[in-house]
Amino acid sequence: MLQTRFSPLVLSMMVALMCTSIQAAGSKVESVSGEQGSGSKNLDKQIRQSISQTPNNPKEVPPKEENPQSKSPQTDDFVEDRKDGIVGGIAITVNNAPITLYQIEMQEKEHHVSRQQAINTLILQRIQAQEIKRLKIDIEDDKIDAEIENIAKHNGMSVNDFMRTLASEGINPVTYKEQLKKQLETRELLRNILLFNVNTRNETKMREYYNSHKSEFSVPSEILTTRYTAQDTQTLTKALENRDLDVPGVTKVEEKINVKALNPQIAQMFLSTKEHTFTPILNAGGGNFVSFYIKEKLGKEEVSFNQARNFIANKLIEEQQDKILAEYYEKLRVKAKIKFLRQ
Repeated sequence: MLQTRFSPLVLSMMVALMCTSIQAAGSKVESVSGEQGSGSKNLDKQIRQSISQTPNNPKEVPPKEENPQSKSPQTDDFVEDRKDGIVGGIAITVNNAPITLYQIEMQEKEHHVSRQQAINTLILQRIQAQEIKRLKIDIEDDKIDAEIENIAKHNGMSVNDFMRTLASEGINPVTYKEQLKKQLETRELLRNILLFNVNTRNETKMREYYNSHKSEFSVPSEILTTRYTAQDTQTLTKALENRDLDVPGVTKVEEKINVKALNPQIAQMFLSTKEHTFTPILNAGGGNFVSFYIKEKLGKEEVSFNQARNFIANKLIEEQQDKILAEYYEKLRVKAKIKFLRQ
């Protein structure tokens, strides 16, 4: 017998926690419509892996002897120690910002890339850092703390528990916050680039998309689901991996979801999840985690153009973002004063 245990209000309240889950799975960039679309993919991948993997902590710098040949301004990147005894050997400068031989070698080893790929990545990082400074992008401490709180909630932890977990993994909390700040600044930079270079307010372009993608704007009125609930993500994940297995601590309830009764954001989650697959795991509050198995989508309703505006804006950004970002950085690279001193 079908039951509906979660009221629309409760499901709507879950949307904030759901957004944390989505952001952890793939970064989002606010569009001009106020919704969120795709953005920097590496950023949130690193955040999601923060518990299981130790970030690349900067090496501690041993006391450095005076070298009469190194009188150029010091930076955090410059004072690095190579195993072969060469200290701060600068290979490239990007608008006077140094890239050392040590950094190139570490980029190659840690990311298993060629030397040229390592160089290209480090040049891009310097250009990004310079754009962040030029645009005066600065992420305040309260935003960093809020992001950490969201990450902790997504992992079913309090902030204190999350920070203790980082420490137990050998991750310095201060270093973690510094890295997170840089990641959030990069995300804000990408957001700015896209917002100023994607025209999603062009009425003709938006209507063309709507008319040529009618199937995307036909949605079910109801969704038949099985709700899986557990008090920890590990147990719930085990149940999701094998639907035929009865996992202790996991409850299953058949539910029929009325799409119109849902908050638009959480409704989009149900609509975008294919039949015979699971939604992302959501933090339902009260120490419970939940995921819905989509059994069948019932009925059919057309979404009007006005209702679809935000969705179309996000789609236009997604279609154009790779090209826009590539062109933007290529222009910056052409303008940059890049000097190759040694390789």
